[in-house]
Amino acid sequence: MKIRAHRLTNDHLHISDGKSQERRLLPALEKDYFNIAEMRFQTLLALAVEYARVMKFYDLENREDGTWEHFFSRDETVVIATILAVDPDKLLNAAGESAVADANNELVKALHAIPAKEIGQHMIAAYSAVSMLDKWLQLLVRSENSIGTELRKIVESVITGLKKDIETLDEYLAGHLAHHRLEDIFSRDLIELLSTLEETQRSRANTAVDVFDPVSIRSSFYAFVKAMEMVQRSAEKLLSASLVSQDHEPAAGLLLAFLQLFQKLHHKINRFTLNYVDFYYDQVLKAQPRGFSPDHVYLVIAPNKKNQQTLIAQGTEFLAGQDENKRDIVYAASEDVVINDAVVSAVHTLFFKRDALNFPENSLNESIVLNDRVDEMTRQLATGGWLNDVPLMTDDSPPDEEKLQSYPLFGAPKKGEDTMLVQHARIGFAVASKALRLQEGRRTVCIHVQYAGALENSLEHWIQKIATAMQPAGSSAALSSTQEQQAFFKVFRDIFIISLSTADGWREVSEYLPSYSGVDRQQEKNSLAITFFLPEDFPPVVPYNRNIHGDGYDTQLPVVRLVQNPRSYLYPYGILNKLELDRIRIDVAVEGCRMLQLHNNIGQLSPLAPFTPFGPLPEVGSYFVVGCAEAAGKQLSDFTVEIQWGGLPAGIGGFKTHYQGYDNFGDTDFRISTAVLASGKWLPENAKGMVVNSLFQIKTSLDGGAEVSERSTLSCGPVILYWSPYDYRGSAPGFRYTPSTTKGFFKFTLVAPAPAFGHRDYPTALANVLTFNAKQKHAKFLKKVPNLPYTPTITSIAVNYRASSHIVLGKEEVNCAAALREKMIHLHPLGWEDATMCADQAHYLLPQYQYSGNLLIGLQGLAGGGVITLYFHLRENSLPVEHVALQEMQWFYLANNRWLPLSAKEIMADSTQRFMKPGIVTLDIPADIAQDNTVLPAGLCWLRVSCEHDLEKFCSLYSIYAQALKASRYLAESAVLSGSIRLPAGTVSRVRKSIPGIGGIKQIQPSFGGRLAEDRGHLRIRISERLKHKKRALLPADYELLILEQFPQIYKVKCFPNMSPDFVAEQRFSPGHILIVAVPYLTQNVISTHKPLLNGHLISDVQDFIGQYAPSFAAVHVINPVYEVIQVRCTVKLKNPLLAGMYLGRLNQAISDFLSPWNAATGYTRHFGWIISKYDVESFIQNLDYIDRVTNLSILRIAPVGEGYFDLLDSADKPVASAVKDIIPVYPWSIVAPIQQHFIELDDRYDVIEPQITGIGELEIGSTFIISDEKWREKIEKH
Repeated sequence: MKIRAHRLTNDHLHISDGKSQERRLLPALEKDYFNIAEMRFQTLLALAVEYARVMKFYDLENREDGTWEHFFSRDETVVIATILAVDPDKLLNAAGESAVADANNELVKALHAIPAKEIGQHMIAAYSAVSMLDKWLQLLVRSENSIGTELRKIVESVITGLKKDIETLDEYLAGHLAHHRLEDIFSRDLIELLSTLEETQRSRANTAVDVFDPVSIRSSFYAFVKAMEMVQRSAEKLLSASLVSQDHEPAAGLLLAFLQLFQKLHHKINRFTLNYVDFYYDQVLKAQPRGFSPDHVYLVIAPNKKNQQTLIAQGTEFLAGQDENKRDIVYAASEDVVINDAVVSAVHTLFFKRDALNFPENSLNESIVLNDRVDEMTRQLATGGWLNDVPLMTDDSPPDEEKLQSYPLFGAPKKGEDTMLVQHARIGFAVASKALRLQEGRRTVCIHVQYAGALENSLEHWIQKIATAMQPAGSSAALSSTQEQQAFFKVFRDIFIISLSTADGWREVSEYLPSYSGVDRQQEKNSLAITFFLPEDFPPVVPYNRNIHGDGYDTQLPVVRLVQNPRSYLYPYGILNKLELDRIRIDVAVEGCRMLQLHNNIGQLSPLAPFTPFGPLPEVGSYFVVGCAEAAGKQLSDFTVEIQWGGLPAGIGGFKTHYQGYDNFGDTDFRISTAVLASGKWLPENAKGMVVNSLFQIKTSLDGGAEVSERSTLSCGPVILYWSPYDYRGSAPGFRYTPSTTKGFFKFTLVAPAPAFGHRDYPTALANVLTFNAKQKHAKFLKKVPNLPYTPTITSIAVNYRASSHIVLGKEEVNCAAALREKMIHLHPLGWEDATMCADQAHYLLPQYQYSGNLLIGLQGLAGGGVITLYFHLRENSLPVEHVALQEMQWFYLANNRWLPLSAKEIMADSTQRFMKPGIVTLDIPADIAQDNTVLPAGLCWLRVSCEHDLEKFCSLYSIYAQALKASRYLAESAVLSGSIRLPAGTVSRVRKSIPGIGGIKQIQPSFGGRLAEDRGHLRIRISERLKHKKRALLPADYELLILEQFPQIYKVKCFPNMSPDFVAEQRFSPGHILIVAVPYLTQNVISTHKPLLNGHLISDVQDFIGQYAPSFAAVHVINPVYEVIQVRCTVKLKNPLLAGMYLGRLNQAISDFLSPWNAATGYTRHFGWIISKYDVESFIQNLDYIDRVTNLSILRIAPVGEGYFDLLDSADKPVASAVKDIIPVYPWSIVAPIQQHFIELDDRYDVIEPQITGIGELEIGSTFIISDEKWREKIEKH
């Protein structure tokens, strides 16, 4: 790959790649960096044979008989050594003639003499390379063993492949040299191998070749060098086999044996440099290797006995199998631990999200005081409440953490994680009231909530704040009442989900109407009214039944439940839980109750058929009693009886016309008195207090006359003040009118006129008329026979009433069973609470959760408290957390539905460092912890840990276990541990010596910490670095080396002097600041798209450590790298389109591997200071063996530029393409992270497609769909 200058925005800022653990050793301290005896075996062998060529050989007669060369030159090992001894780099320097060609070679001399020096130099080098191949061929041509034959075939194959290049060399030689003969250049073996070479030479006269162009001969020369390297690679593979082939001549065998022994002496000599270093470190500096540091494990103990405590003493040994030397692997308990039978049975998280992008909550703030360690603070209102159930791990859970599902510790998901597993937290309130027993009719219910407290925390105040937030930006106009009303209805119109207890379960109300004093001027200030209507087809509202309605409320009254609507315009919790509550009033208005108890002075009546309320012969004093079981138990404010009469006199005149002929019947205004039964008496008792009303109502007929109306309304309003509710029993069967009944009924007594309805007068009147008529002689003097007296008959009767119920918080109803008391109930996400009592504290409409993040832990077997150890199996993905977030964290325990804080003394130990890493928390639980709570499921003891800030930065949670301890590896003094110190999960499984009360042992996570005893290599690294930085951090490399030595779990460190995390393009340098970026080892199998980060605890440790050695005036920042996502978008044509699916997947992975710095084999291997070239990416794709062509290539870069903001750069954007040739990082400390899915299209055409800027339809939500903020856009453009 082409090396480019690594710059960010200009040519002055260069970024190196930082220091990694594998690159710490200085090259000068590496083995074989400088050797006294540097020649390799093959070089020595080739040199010996070359020396034998000039040594004369004398026979037994002391006569000269050639040289010693023929004893060795034909041996295949010698030939291989001769091949490997050639250095192709010298040929590349155009000095090949001095290495391989004879200085007296006439051809070389002639080539030196040609005028074209460049061409002559390439011709000499090319000729030297081919001569070397020719020489190897001659040496191997008569080889008889298998290795020599195999190597000869390789050389022949390579030479055959160079046929055209050798022909080119021959043409150049012929063009520049006179008397050029083929036999003078190459051997007969090579000429025979290239049989057409002579024919080419003979036909040269007919071929026009530009032998003065250096391009062709230079290209052929590089081909010759590559061919030599190919032969050398093959020869190197055959060298080992040739040494042990046992086919060597005695002379060659002796030489080979000698040189191999001589190599051992070389190795000993070459130890001199390292021995010198070791002598200096050991004898002069007295450096000592660092000893073994034990690793640790967390063990979970399963007791096998109930209600018994077991002591595991410090030093108790646990076995983890055996090592490679058949010795027991032993871990010893680090401290005394008492094990009991408490177990974790339930884990939940409750999180109140505060999304800065949600309106209008992001414009509304609240002030809170979390605990006595943190001052009053202001925060945004919550935008939602989320509940998550964390499943407990079982024995069947996979041991591999990568396969386990982790959950946010406090419910706040980390960036990029989904919330599919969570549910909306049910938060609200319910009211149990007698007034809600609404069996039938048309029912209207109004829940009136009256708040207390100062005006600055009133409902009207909050509505004004909401209305102000809704005003257009920059508006200074005063709020109008209309704007406040609009804001109120927008927020409160769907703030609750209201449901009522019915026989079939909870039944929701379809709609309701909210109001407050700004809408209804007659409504009290600082109050909220919720009014809803139940039609006749709405089922009866019945008393609560825990078997039907669930939750287990302690009430037998009907219940209305109001739960926060999570989809409302504004999440109401932040407002409603701040308004202090004074009282609640429930008003009901019912029309059309027909389930009545009816009686008169004769007996009980049935409303199912027409009946005579005052009997068949009514008279003054006849009465009619009406009772409604539904209304009897309520505090009524009005009661009316709707009557439809039957058989009324027809015609004009009404009763006056009907009663003509009756003597002494001038008054036809039938009147009744109304009384109410209270304390066994009908009240009012005396005549002065009697309430008299007309029994019938007169209406105007169509012709303008008066007639008796068929409908009458009997009002009991004047006597309602005497009303006393019937003792509520929850159901109607106990409601009857008997002589012992003392309340619950209304009586209507006929009091006028004196003749009543004339039943007693009718015989007299009839007799008088008949007598009179009998005496008359003319018909015109006859009197009309009197009508039969009217007997009041009711064909239909119904009751309307109004009732109210007042719930005064903090006051208890006297002489009433607990289940029959009216009460307000707080609805918690997992339970409920009677919120009516507790007179010593303020009351609120909703349950109080001060902290945004809450972890709830349910324990079984902890009744009575005591010491317990909790092992938190956490995923090490925490991020740096502000100190205030750790300071405000608080533990609580639940006692009698009250969360009581644990003191600092009761938190005995915390190796999790406040949930920044896995570990054990040891708690001393007070004895008053209880199991009979209702705010959370009963039967468990509950703990809660809460936090407010940086909730998403804590470790994610796998599970929680009780009864845990820490154990450290025990290693005998004489034992030496080698290999990996990390012990896999599940390895420790038993105690060395049996302990009664222990049933099982589980090692949940691999061991952690510890170091092997330091070897010589690491000692050299440590001491050399110590001598370099002298335990002072002055240079960037000092910071990097100090951190890498102290933290072996860190893979790479990069120090950026004069930079801070608050990076902006226009002012990139920050004097006095030092930015350190640390990168962990990659542990995932999929390396291309993974984004490893250091956990927050480790970053804090690095910060504390390096701060000791940094100058006092330097501000040191340790952070994780920023990952900038890269997506390649292109169109490709495959060579085999039938396998498109497979090849597209391979291409996507290949592009990611090419871009990823974690893939050291190919592509961009730099972590920091990277620059991505479109042309490099395009060339890489084009060179893949299954790609025919690539076009339409562009690159997207997605970089974070603030909290929740991202910048999208598209190389296909014309302005960007003209200004930016390569893709460069936004941040100097960013690392490339290829996107999981690149955008690759298929096209079978050969058309060239110009890349187009990516359209909205091609962007993916959650990945490449970016809406940039304008202020960040301006910064990016400046950058």
